[in-house]
Amino acid sequence: MVMSRQKIPVIVSARSRERRGTPDRAVSGDLTWEAAITLFLEGWGADHPGIRPATLGHYREQLVNRIAAFARERSIVSVQDFSRHDLRAFVVWLEGFVSQHQRPLTPRGKQMALATAKRFLGWLYQERLLAEDIAAQVGTYRLDTDPEPRATPGADLEKVLSSLDLGRPTGVRNLAMIHLMAFCGLRVAELVGLNASDLDLDEGRVRVKAETSKVRRRRFVDLPLTISDGREVVKPEVAQLMASWLRLRSRACPHLRDEDALFVTLGPNQFAYGTQDAGHTGPEARPPGERLTTDAVRTILKRLAVAAGVDPELVTPHRLRHYFGLTSAMAGVPTTALMRAMGHRSPIMTARYSEFADSERRWAFARADITKGISLPTSGMGIPTR
Repeated sequence: MVMSRQKIPVIVSARSRERRGTPDRAVSGDLTWEAAITLFLEGWGADHPGIRPATLGHYREQLVNRIAAFARERSIVSVQDFSRHDLRAFVVWLEGFVSQHQRPLTPRGKQMALATAKRFLGWLYQERLLAEDIAAQVGTYRLDTDPEPRATPGADLEKVLSSLDLGRPTGVRNLAMIHLMAFCGLRVAELVGLNASDLDLDEGRVRVKAETSKVRRRRFVDLPLTISDGREVVKPEVAQLMASWLRLRSRACPHLRDEDALFVTLGPNQFAYGTQDAGHTGPEARPPGERLTTDAVRTILKRLAVAAGVDPELVTPHRLRHYFGLTSAMAGVPTTALMRAMGHRSPIMTARYSEFADSERRWAFARADITKGISLPTSGMGIPTR
């Protein structure tokens, strides 16, 4: 005998009513997935003031394309009909999930899908929109310990950099963006959130605002530095690059102010007359002076990688950020300094780079051979051996 799932009256809690300004009444009827997801995003945003819209957008994408898609396949129209057994089946379903690009989910992707689903269902129970906390008995998706950050290989980065046409403003702009991601460790959202006033060439640093930072904290990041006359200074070629982009930005978009976006579109076909890119349509095909989006930066990097003969999967914003963290750790930058530069909330995140750099650091010490030139005692002088 198959037992039907019990329909329950959905009651909105007093806290939710006060927060959303909804009337003091029960919500009648079944709660659809779309309605439940909308309620969750509104409530979660209100419960966590200052949460980035991009984070809420990521939650929506995860819920719509994962657990709601699973429910649609199982013909579970109402969230109230979803049981803990369905959630366990969802975990198994994730193992065989294939994206629209015919790619299976990575272990990290499965972990994120399940964690978002549990957060969503737990919030619905907390708000008395579900009668049972069905997520409580299902554990989280465990990942194998893998401290190795996936960084852009240095050889591939050099190929991309050497392929840029610095005779065109787009080439200068793209080089400046790559510098801030690969040599300063900026996240792509932090990069596109920069205004021209955030770039201080006199101090040689970039200001990352709290509203664009993942951890909601302001920080200052140094441009690539070198030692000159016993003090640290911004590398001259980097200072020249950033100054060149600021001049080109002002020339191409004279209406922009210092309080406007640092990295912007340059308009369709602008500065491309007579070149093979004259008919190109891409991120630059938008009107000049618009702030670049994160998707536009990813598209630009992908196009540059293909043109340079490099696998686009190896030249992404996050892999460039990993390049900064990994090479800095290999060079011996202290974890605390690297943590501040990368904007990590916990030193555990930064320690991944140091752990992976240990083998490289051993090689560096061996190559340095700091005892060279020092007369050391030889064996056989009464030194006890084991």
